[in-house]
Amino acid sequence: MGRRRLRDLTALEPGSVILHEPRKDRSQEAVSEFDIPAYTRFEGALEERPDVMVISTPPAFHDDYVQEAVKRELHVFAEVPFVYDPRLLATLASGTEYPSVIGISHTMRYYPPFRIIRDAIVAGRIGKPLYLEFSLENYLPDWHPYEDYRSFYASDVTLGGAGMDMLLHELAAIQWWLGPVESVYARFSKLSSLEIEGPDSHDMLLTFEAGADGIFHHAVIEQGTVGRHVRLAGETGTIEWHQNQAEVRLSEGTTGITSYLPFSQAADWHEALEASRRFTSLAASEESQVGSIAGAEDLSNYSYEANYLREMQHFLEAVRGSADYSGGTVA
Repeated sequence: MGRRRLRDLTALEPGSVILHEPRKDRSQEAVSEFDIPAYTRFEGALEERPDVMVISTPPAFHDDYVQEAVKRELHVFAEVPFVYDPRLLATLASGTEYPSVIGISHTMRYYPPFRIIRDAIVAGRIGKPLYLEFSLENYLPDWHPYEDYRSFYASDVTLGGAGMDMLLHELAAIQWWLGPVESVYARFSKLSSLEIEGPDSHDMLLTFEAGADGIFHHAVIEQGTVGRHVRLAGETGTIEWHQNQAEVRLSEGTTGITSYLPFSQAADWHEALEASRRFTSLAASEESQVGSIAGAEDLSNYSYEANYLREMQHFLEAVRGSADYSGGTVA
């Protein structure tokens, strides 16, 4: 993720970009690849007096960096979980109004099918939502094919891995569709022979404040998967989407009509497509790998990687004062 964010930041040209990377080999790679200054000591990077901090470390390491950014009143962006310690989160949330932008990653809101699903729900096209089934399968060794899966944070739950950080992206999007969750019953299991510390399968029973029920499943043990699968039933219709499909299926019971909504039906499709084209141009000259997500291949002339580019662009617009990060184009 750090490579991904660095790639997008340098492409968006927000000003001078510097890197703190404690591993000397990775620091040197970034200097060579992105032609930016890099520091293995955090204090050395801070001496450059940055205005913005983007944090892409293992989740368990977020807290110290976030606290340092907040102490300096910097604009700060971090992956989820934004902070790892819930007590720190409560402290941040209960403090006085922060003078800079706090950017909590919400990448899935930029994904065209997710926007289509949300807008169909808001428009009442399936009536009152009643029931959700949402599954996401990955195979952990495929995430970083250039290194041993056992050697990076995603294999260790104490660092925020074992798929635990992935849950938050999906649950944030689900609540974007259906509103706050009222109750959760969860089962986290270790089923496979993968050499990881922590669960490899996560199942949740969800009850939403608005009255809907749902099942959410995520695991890191499935090979050859097509990724996400969504089924959402309402009083008067159903929404269904598989990640290997370039359209969302919408059945409206009141009319008896089944529609197939292509990605181009997303309200922000123009911005999405432009970001996708820009990423394609970036990728043509990029030598490094940034990892992969199964089932996230290009569909409908749209690259999944454009989600990250759009998110970072939105954050920078908020930093400049031209957008509200809490809403803006993804409201």
